[in-house]
Amino acid sequence: MGRKTLLILSIISGMLLSVPWLIPSFSWILFLAFVPLLIVEDLLVRKNQSSSTILFYSFTTFIIWNVLSTWWIAYVSLSGMIFIAVLNSLLMACVWWLMHFVHRKITARTGYFSLIVFWLAFEFLHFNWSVQWPWLTLGNGFSNAGKLVQWFEFTGVQGGSLWLLLINISIYAVYKSFSGKAILKTVSLMGLLFLIIALPAGWSLYLYYSYSETGKTTKVVVLQPNIDPFSEKFSGISDNEQSIRLTSLAETIVTNSTEYVLAPETALPPIWEEKGMKQNPALRLIDSLICKYPQIKFVVGAVTQKRLEANQPVSYTSRQLDDGSFSDVYNSALLIDSSSVMQVSHKSILVSGVEKMPFQKYFSFVGKYLVHLGGVAGSYTPASQPTVFSGSKDQKIGTVICFESVFGEYVSGTVKNGANLIFVMTNDGWFKDSPGVWQHFSYSRIRAIETRRCVVRSANTGISGIINGRGDVVKETKVNSKVAIGADINLNDGITFYVRYGDYLGTISLMLSVLILIYLFLFVGGQKKSALIRL
Repeated sequence: MGRKTLLILSIISGMLLSVPWLIPSFSWILFLAFVPLLIVEDLLVRKNQSSSTILFYSFTTFIIWNVLSTWWIAYVSLSGMIFIAVLNSLLMACVWWLMHFVHRKITARTGYFSLIVFWLAFEFLHFNWSVQWPWLTLGNGFSNAGKLVQWFEFTGVQGGSLWLLLINISIYAVYKSFSGKAILKTVSLMGLLFLIIALPAGWSLYLYYSYSETGKTTKVVVLQPNIDPFSEKFSGISDNEQSIRLTSLAETIVTNSTEYVLAPETALPPIWEEKGMKQNPALRLIDSLICKYPQIKFVVGAVTQKRLEANQPVSYTSRQLDDGSFSDVYNSALLIDSSSVMQVSHKSILVSGVEKMPFQKYFSFVGKYLVHLGGVAGSYTPASQPTVFSGSKDQKIGTVICFESVFGEYVSGTVKNGANLIFVMTNDGWFKDSPGVWQHFSYSRIRAIETRRCVVRSANTGISGIINGRGDVVKETKVNSKVAIGADINLNDGITFYVRYGDYLGTISLMLSVLILIYLFLFVGGQKKSALIRL
């Protein structure tokens, strides 16, 4: 095959990988999306091409995948979209370069094993390093195919990544064996491929149809005020008008049996965290609603500011005030009820380039390049751990703000801390009516399966919804609609295997990756060095 054919195969892989992020019902196409790129990689080995060549072809695949799947970031920042697409594609291409190097220096089987290990380690790092971007975790491609991946309660979303890599490698093995006219080997490989696909799928279907919601129920109301972040939220209508829209929407559906009302991220104007916080004018309308319905607990998003005491350390995210003192700014969730104490939760996982500048601790001057999405400009201060609200009676609520809902281990951390209900609040209006909106909504379905918790989601312009413990969407709203919905949901106290052990597949893969790299450096690299010395 010539370079043109190799390039076409690389492009095909990129387009196939993009499909589930563009068409929700096409998750299955990921079963073979890597096959064309595997053909390219193997041909480069057989032709003894330079190891760097795979970087070009794999980067071609991944830049297509990244751009087609996340182009909607450009609504906020074109340069930001280009940066994250290029960076992510380069990292993905490096994974394939490492696999290609192992393939060339050791064996094909070892190379394919290393691909699985390196890829899962790469995904795991994207959950945990400074520039976190796990949006295109392979397993997320199953976010709208919950019936196939109920076993995520044991593995988390990376179990889906592992499954897809195994299937792709197996399909390529069948293709290669068939091309070599090894009939018996082809038949045995096809049998193995069938088991790799059928056993997890069959197990998932069993889990899905045998699962039933148990435990106490509670009545929840979800608000979607539909305030356009570009033309209304920060300039078009006043803070008071926004609060009126929120509370008047709640009054259309709240009853004496409603226990919780959930509103979106940053639905309220900036608020100072201080004594008498409940007396803030922005909260008076909510207090009026609670006076009418004293049983409700109103959970709402806001940007909050907290003044640092004289003896408190100043962090790299702290802001200096006009009087010379310092304050921290948070993306927060508030729980407001009839008591005198307001519960406050701060966002832990901040969006790189929007809410934080990566490595700002070491390069503080880059903070001025943050993308400004209204509210209070500059880096927010992250919380150190998930916060759980105390709800009605003995109920506990895990509050998840926007980007945090993409992180399975973070959400499971709220469950470890006692949450039997998950509230997600977000403002996806920045991405208009694009695939990014339903992609983000569908990731909450994965969190429901992983934790076996009902997930209640409020999005400013949509999609808002209520998801049960097996990932089914009970109710959902349309994008760009002003609406309130309600439902009775179950409270679960069980702890899944994934909640207990977290992203263990990524941890194991990272350790194996380090061992493989050490082996390559000490033995494969050492052999090459010895040969040079002999010469």
